[in-house]
Amino acid sequence: MKIPDKSEIKCVMFDLGSTLIEYENIPWDEMNLLALEAGYNYLRGSINPLPSYEEICEEYIKIRDINRDSSGQTLKEWNVPDRIAELFKAVGIKNNDKVVSEFFKFYYNIISSQLTIFDDTVSVLSKLKEADFKIGLISNTIFPDTNHIGDIKRFGIDKYFDFKIFSSNFGYRKPHRLIYEEAIRLSGFTPEQSIFVGDRFIEDYLGPRENGIFSVF
Repeated sequence: MKIPDKSEIKCVMFDLGSTLIEYENIPWDEMNLLALEAGYNYLRGSINPLPSYEEICEEYIKIRDINRDSSGQTLKEWNVPDRIAELFKAVGIKNNDKVVSEFFKFYYNIISSQLTIFDDTVSVLSKLKEADFKIGLISNTIFPDTNHIGDIKRFGIDKYFDFKIFSSNFGYRKPHRLIYEEAIRLSGFTPEQSIFVGDRFIEDYLGPRENGIFSVF
């Protein structure tokens, strides 16, 4: 794929995690356990009897790995709140939507609290917006879009995006062709008029190129 002429580009699309905002200041496996512990501590005051923390962790990791493997093969996205409901059922916790929602709130607070924005994120987005580029956000995520929108608002970058796609709500994850096609549709431009920027080789570099979008790794 040839490098497009700068004058042809009308839309720049970005990945989110590890591209604009760092989500892994704590390694995911360690952070997942801290998040589960925060959710479990919430349950201590509302559920009786309560399975042990070790049982909760073991069952959740089992459920998570099954969904990870399935998603990797089908590119259909899964999400954490639904898996928390599945976890509760598996360990015999009688739950309702409120309990699942509160558990997830404490869970995600651990993730959100350790986020940082890269030093050049705001300046890059600002310069692109001043130059009248359309800017898109296309993120693979197992968390609801509302959480990420809260994160990007907190860092003051929500205003730069003309459209956002989160795989947890869209239903498919990169590199599924449908997510790139939806991004192009929302952009209002052609693949040849677009550039994709991200940190993952398959999802953010090869995937866009296989769908006619020039990509920067």
